[in-house]
Amino acid sequence: MGSSDLDSSQSLSGDRSWSIARRFFLTSFILIVAQSGLSLAISGKLWRDFTASHLNFALSRELLRPLNLVDNKLDSLSAQEAMECCTREDYEYFLSDIDLADGKAVMISGSAGLVPGKGAQSLYSPERLREFAHLATTSKNRFSLVDFRDKNAVAVKSMNLSGGPETGSLIYIRPIYNMSLFNALNRVRLFSEIVLMLSLVILLAIALTYILKPIRSLRSRISNIQPDNLDTALISLEGQPVELQPILTEFNRMVQRLEASAKNQKQFASTISHEFRTPLTVISGFIQSVLNRAQDLDSRYRESLSIADKEAFRLNRMLSDLLDLSRADNHQLKVLREPFECILSCREALRLAQFAFPNNPIRFDESGFEDSIWVIGDPDCLVKCLENLIGNAVKYSEPMSAIDLVVNVKDQCVLFAVQDYGQGIPGDQQERIFERFVRADGVALRRGESSSGLGLSIVKMLMEGMGGSVSVQSEIGVGSRFTLTLQRSLS
Repeated sequence: MGSSDLDSSQSLSGDRSWSIARRFFLTSFILIVAQSGLSLAISGKLWRDFTASHLNFALSRELLRPLNLVDNKLDSLSAQEAMECCTREDYEYFLSDIDLADGKAVMISGSAGLVPGKGAQSLYSPERLREFAHLATTSKNRFSLVDFRDKNAVAVKSMNLSGGPETGSLIYIRPIYNMSLFNALNRVRLFSEIVLMLSLVILLAIALTYILKPIRSLRSRISNIQPDNLDTALISLEGQPVELQPILTEFNRMVQRLEASAKNQKQFASTISHEFRTPLTVISGFIQSVLNRAQDLDSRYRESLSIADKEAFRLNRMLSDLLDLSRADNHQLKVLREPFECILSCREALRLAQFAFPNNPIRFDESGFEDSIWVIGDPDCLVKCLENLIGNAVKYSEPMSAIDLVVNVKDQCVLFAVQDYGQGIPGDQQERIFERFVRADGVALRRGESSSGLGLSIVKMLMEGMGGSVSVQSEIGVGSRFTLTLQRSLS
C-alpha cells in the first residue's frame, strides 16, 4: 500500500472513529440535563406549594381589614335590614369604603350574586371574576393560585361574612408578581438552578480531564517512539490505571518483539554489507586489472568488462549506503565536524562522478576561487553527498544532459548546488523524497537506470550529522537544484 493509500485509509478510519471521552461527556451531560429537568419539576412543585402556603397566610392577613369593614357594616344593620339582607345594593354598600391599589381587588359572592368592588371590573373581565369566585369558594382552604407560571398570575382568597351562608363570602384578589419578596425568591431559585447545572457541567469536564490524564500521558509517550529508541519505549505498569494495565502489558510485549526484529534487521544489513563489499572489491579489482593490462582484448569483451565494472561500482555504492544506514541506526556512524578545504572534496566528487557517468558532461567552474574555502564538516561525507546528488541528477535527466556543480559563499555559510535540466519534481513530492525508500511519484528513471530510494535520505542524514542541511528547488520540465549548506570555517 502506498503512502497516499495509507493516508486515505487513515482519513476514512478517522471519519468513522469515535471518542470514549466525547461519549462519556455527552452521556453525562444528557443525564445532568435530565436530572436538572426533573429537579426543576420537583422544585417547581415544591415552590408552588411553598408559594401557595405563604400567599394563603399573607392573603388571610391582608383580607382581615376589608373583612372587618364589611362585618362592621353588617353589624350596624337593623334587625329588619338584617332579615332582608342581602341584595346587590347591600353588597355595593358593603364594598363602597374599600379602595385598594396595585391591582388588588375584592368582591362579594352570595345569594344576590357576584358583586365586584371598586376598580375590579377595570382590572378583570366578568368571566375572570366569576372564575376567581368559583375557585376561591370551592378550593381547599378557600384559596387558589391562578396562572401560576404566567406574568399575570393572581392569588385569590375567600372568607365568609358574618351572618351566615346567606350573607355570602368576601373574595380577595391579589397579583403575585408585584410582590417584591416573591420576585426576589423566584429569581434566586432560577439563578440557583442555572448555577447548579453549570457547576455540574464544569465539574464533569474537570473530572473527565482528570480521568483521561493517564491516557493523554500515554499518548504523548507513544507518539515519541521511533525505530531508533525502541529500547526506551517500554512503559512501566506502576501507577497506571487497572483498566489500562492489560493493554500496556501487551504493548510492552509488542515493543520487545519489534526491538528484537529491528536488531535482527540491522544486524542482517550490517553483515550483508560487510560480507559483500570484500568480494565486490576483489571482483572490481580483477576487472580493472584485465582492462588495464590486456592490450589485445577484443572490443566486445572489453565493453562487457566495462559494463561489469560499472555495475560492480554501483553495487558497491549501494552496499556503502546500506552500511551507513545500518551504522546510523546502531548509533555507530561517525561524522566529523572539523575544518577542511571543500574545493578538494568537490574535485574528488567530480572525478568519481565523471568515471561513473562518462556520457554526461559534469561541469564545475572553480576559476572564481583564488583562495581556498574552508568549511566545518567531514570531507568524505561531503564527497559522498555530492556524488549521490550528481548520480541522481544523471538518472533523472536525458542522456548527454549537462550537470552543473556550483559553489557559493554566503555570509557565514558555503552552498554547494547540483543543478540538472531534467524532468523536475512535483511540489507536493519535494519533502517526501528525503525519506528512506521513497521516490517521487510521476518522475521516471532514465532507461537502464535503477534507484533504491536511499540516496537522498543518506545525504540528509550526513548533512545533519555535519551540522548542515540539504534543500531542493524544482520546476516541472525545467530541472532541479539541490543545495547543500555547511558552516564556513574562518580559521
